[in-house]
Amino acid sequence: MKKMFLAASMGVAITLAPVPGISCLPQCQTALAAPQTEKMEVVRGCALSPGDTIGVLAPASNTDVDELKNAVRYLEKLGYKVKLAPSCKAQYGYFAGTDSQRAADLNHFFADDEVKAILCLRGGYGSSRVLDKLDYEAIRQHPKQFIGYSDVTALHIALGEKSRLSTVHGPMLTSFEDNTSQKAFTREIFAKGVSGSLYPGEIPLPAGKSLQAISAGRAEGPVIGGNLTIVQSLIGTPYELQGEGAILFLEDVGEATYGIDRALQQLWQSGLLSRVNGVVVGDFTGADDDYEEGDFRLDEVLAYYARLSGKPWLKGVPAGHDKDNIYLPFGVRAVMEAHEDGTASLCINEIPVSRQE
Repeated sequence: MKKMFLAASMGVAITLAPVPGISCLPQCQTALAAPQTEKMEVVRGCALSPGDTIGVLAPASNTDVDELKNAVRYLEKLGYKVKLAPSCKAQYGYFAGTDSQRAADLNHFFADDEVKAILCLRGGYGSSRVLDKLDYEAIRQHPKQFIGYSDVTALHIALGEKSRLSTVHGPMLTSFEDNTSQKAFTREIFAKGVSGSLYPGEIPLPAGKSLQAISAGRAEGPVIGGNLTIVQSLIGTPYELQGEGAILFLEDVGEATYGIDRALQQLWQSGLLSRVNGVVVGDFTGADDDYEEGDFRLDEVLAYYARLSGKPWLKGVPAGHDKDNIYLPFGVRAVMEAHEDGTASLCINEIPVSRQE
């Protein structure tokens, strides 16, 4: 069946947050009320300083937060306080609490003056189920760094489209539980990113790694996107990624090449691959693991859609479900260059965070 398809298509002190009803503005808030224009200005969260509080919440699946003490210690060693939302301790089936509970945590943490940045506990599944329960205007009025990846892509897209908030594709609390040297690069880049010392500039790469061109060209625009499966799932909903003039970032995990082909075909037929200015590819973990003779490999699938779209594409961005997962800001201007000799670059041209007064 797979081949037929391919042939046809090609012990730590932490605070457990209550559920407050907070409406006042945070001290570092700089955005004004959303202007009544077709395209609102992007708003950004503040860079973190020692003593600031990172709020951790679970917008999707649950996990045992008590087993993440190393992760909490890591944040505290960076000089930050950690505040856990009720969803971090909740369970409702395979979710971290009901949809209403998880949405309430999001709304409250954006309104909470004490919380300066929001870090997701984990992905899994469920972020898309809270999209219709968020106060997007209130979130716009209280911009904060919002960090996560995988299933959290649904929130990146919705907050970008509805609140015009610059969010961050990056590691989650579960990413920091492993304190071995394997995660050293991810930890280092996260620390620089949240403090505002990472950009502007070229995206960081692990030693010995480089970006590679898939199809040559140069493109400018804000980086947007995330997990391919989630981007695909929002097509046809009120939260669909528009992507006009943007640079689309894509990654995924556990998807065979025919599944990636199917998802990219939907992005093509929906017009997204035509609307964006270029595409940058992160990790597609496990895509070629079940390769059989006669299948298309990942590189062949990506090259096909690069040619079809007629846009510049590059690969090798260290972001996604592998051990290296950089702090990659969404919604701010970037430039990608993919050269005929196979080399490539991606540069973030704006500071993705504001400075606290």
